[in-house]
Amino acid sequence: MDIDNFIERFRFNLKLKGFSENTISSYLNDLKGFADFFSNKSLNEQNLLKYRDELVNKHYAASTFNRKLSSIRAFLKFLNKSGLAEIDYSLLKNKKNNRKAPNYIAKDVIYKALTKDRDGLIIRMMYATGLRISELVNLKISDILFDSGFIRIKGKGNKERFIPIDEKSLEGIKEYVKIRGYNYKGYLFLSNRKKPFTRQGMWKVIKKKFRKLGLDIKPHMLRHMFATHMIENGANIRAVQEMLGHESVVTTQIYTEITDNSLKEALDKFDVIK
Repeated sequence: MDIDNFIERFRFNLKLKGFSENTISSYLNDLKGFADFFSNKSLNEQNLLKYRDELVNKHYAASTFNRKLSSIRAFLKFLNKSGLAEIDYSLLKNKKNNRKAPNYIAKDVIYKALTKDRDGLIIRMMYATGLRISELVNLKISDILFDSGFIRIKGKGNKERFIPIDEKSLEGIKEYVKIRGYNYKGYLFLSNRKKPFTRQGMWKVIKKKFRKLGLDIKPHMLRHMFATHMIENGANIRAVQEMLGHESVVTTQIYTEITDNSLKEALDKFDVIK
């Protein structure tokens, strides 16, 4: 088995799908030990479990161990999908991570908050994209790339990233801008005073909306639920990492503790809101 050739194909596939060079490099680093192990072994379930045991014996922290397994699962899914192998990668079980997971909000509660007014659109945008409050406050209409279905974000450290956005959210934005009419320096969301929101002002809007539904939520919870439900829907942790703008996949790893579903490579499942 030419494992190096398969990994090179995987690298090329990640590049085609638009992953950053840093993320691709992280994948390949995680696969180095895997490639060494399988350089003279058959790629089958029995050897796969032996390799997992090797990782266990190296006593990695749970977050590091789980990240490596996530990379391996993504690689094996690529091989299965490409017809290069047929491996049951669900055998690769994560270690339990003792980090505390964020509070959970049920999907049906979030959906009730997605009304067709400005406040509902604010919540939809946070839940559909995983934006930070500060990023949503500073979002401008020119950052919405309607034709391609992406939004342009300048996150921490002025780093730019592009996030896919669902069609319903785009339609909501068009309708809101049409009704709102008044444009203050191009900002997307304006307060009742026709001025750009402050972080605190936008957060009050969100809290008020959920209090009407009998829920007292805390900052970042919608961002947490975006990540959690993405992973529940099968999204790969590194795809979620890029969308959230996390420097390290270890930060994103906490969301895997909320769901029992296996992490899968699923870039075609960005549409969180049905």
